[in-house]
Amino acid sequence: MKKYISVLAMVFASLAFVGCATTSQETCPAQSKKCFSKLDKKMFYKDGKFNQEAAKQAYFDMMEKMGYTISENMRKNMWATDFGLGDFPAVGMGGIFWVQENKKNGLFGHEILLLPNQMLVEHYHVPADGLPAKWECWQARAGTSYCFGEVGEEMSKYDVKVPESQKKYFTQNKVIKISAEKGNIAQLNRQEARHSQIAGPEGAIVTEYGVFHGDNAQRFTNPGVKF
Repeated sequence: MKKYISVLAMVFASLAFVGCATTSQETCPAQSKKCFSKLDKKMFYKDGKFNQEAAKQAYFDMMEKMGYTISENMRKNMWATDFGLGDFPAVGMGGIFWVQENKKNGLFGHEILLLPNQMLVEHYHVPADGLPAKWECWQARAGTSYCFGEVGEEMSKYDVKVPESQKKYFTQNKVIKISAEKGNIAQLNRQEARHSQIAGPEGAIVTEYGVFHGDNAQRFTNPGVKF
C-alpha cells in the first residue's frame, strides 16, 4: 500500500498544472487549465515494468481537468497499455469497453483515452472467426484527436508529430482532426485500412463506435507491439 501511495503521489506531483504542454508538438493556450506538465517515462515504470495503476491515475487526472465525469464503472474497469513498447507518455492508451458483445448481437462501444500528444499505434483489423473485418468511427468527447488513415487532409496542415519510436511504422499520413468543440467524427474509409490516432495538446477522450471483434482480428504495423 505504501508503494502504491508513493507512486500516485509522484504522478500527482508530475501532472500539476504549469500553464502549457511541454512536448515539441502543438501546445496548449497559456490560459488553459487543462494543460499538463511534461510526462516523464520514469513516472510509469518500476524496475523496467509498466505501472498500469500510475498510468490509469494519469488518465483520471486528465479527465478531471477536462470536466469529464468519472463513473464507478470507469474506475473499476478502465485499463491502460503501453503496447509493450516502453514509451508510455508518447505511445499508449487507456480505455474501457462499454459493451463488447458476442457474434450474435455484434455490439461494440469503447472509450479511448489519450494523454497530451500521445499516440495510439497504427493498426488494422482483419476477418476472423467467421466475422468480417471491423468497421469503426470515432467521436471526440473532450479534447482533440488527429485520426490518421487513407483519407483526410495533408498532415503538414497541422503541427502534430509522430513519436520518434514509431516513425518507421507510420504508413498513413492523411488526417481528419476531430474535436469535442466541433462535435465532428472520423471513420474508416474501408475495412482493413490502417489507422492510428494522436491526441492534441490537452489530450483526448474519444468514443469509438464499431462492431464486435476479437483480439485475434487485430494487426499492428509495428511488429514489436504487445497488446
